Amino acid sequence: MARNDVMNNEQTTRHLRYLIVGLLHVGRLKRGDALPSIRAVAKEIGVDHRRVAEAYRALEVEGLVEIRPGAGVFLAHDPGAAEAEPRAESWVAEVLLEGWARGMPRRHVGRIVEGASSAPVRCALVESNEDHMLAISAELEEDFSMEVEPVLVSPSAAGAEIPARVLAGVDLVVTTVFHAAAARAAAGRAGVPLVVLRLNPLFAAEVGRRLARAEVTAVVADPRYSARAGAYLEVTPHRSIVRVITVDELPGSGVDVHGEGVLLTRAARRRLGLPEYHLVPSPPSYLSRGSAREILDLIVRLAARRDEAAG
Repeated sequence: MARNDVMNNEQTTRHLRYLIVGLLHVGRLKRGDALPSIRAVAKEIGVDHRRVAEAYRALEVEGLVEIRPGAGVFLAHDPGAAEAEPRAESWVAEVLLEGWARGMPRRHVGRIVEGASSAPVRCALVESNEDHMLAISAELEEDFSMEVEPVLVSPSAAGAEIPARVLAGVDLVVTTVFHAAAARAAAGRAGVPLVVLRLNPLFAAEVGRRLARAEVTAVVADPRYSARAGAYLEVTPHRSIVRVITVDELPGSGVDVHGEGVLLTRAARRRLGLPEYHLVPSPPSYLSRGSAREILDLIVRLAARRDEAAG
């Protein structure tokens, strides 16, 4: 390209600014990207390289570019964006952005979020022992603001054992893998969604770490939980070092409930008047992140349906 010496410093700066801003606008450049070298630009637009260097320096003063000696010229980072990134509220903007991308006005997204966070949600929790029932229902009530209806079934419950009237008026059914088949059949008859909960891997790892000690005593409230725990321990390396007893068996057992090697379920703690948590102090939570996501997905869909019905 022929040298364009008629382009003065101000015109060269304006030309570079328009070029950079245009590429940034259409997404071909992003903050922090390397820009063409001074000599490459000089050759491309046909001006003296000193004018290009002067133009880049002017754009650096404006905050558009950053000149790094020995490395080149880069599109400057947006200081406002850098400050906003760590803010805890940034995820709210992401929610609104996703709504916008799906054609949902901010007001509509707000109504759904408000409904999902404040509208009452009633769930039936299907379990066969007091210890699991209390551990799960406590998290559903405390972390998800649910109204929990306990549905206590026998350990070998079939779907027919859960009468339809028990699920009347609930928004969803929650259970564990132990009763998934029975709960799925009952939820299907009632026409409500089902969530089969999974254990938080962090919780399981912490319990496993504690079970790896030389000797552990687990204190539970419900003999049915004791039977389930015993069956599980039989297929683990911990079967010979873990002793499971109920609260009723504590007198005369010699077990110090405050001892280092003693784990108590939340239900056992409640029976004994101790601070409540399930086996290990919080965190971690008992429920997995995937289970939490399933529950919240259902709550949001329920809120969206209610919003549509309200007009």
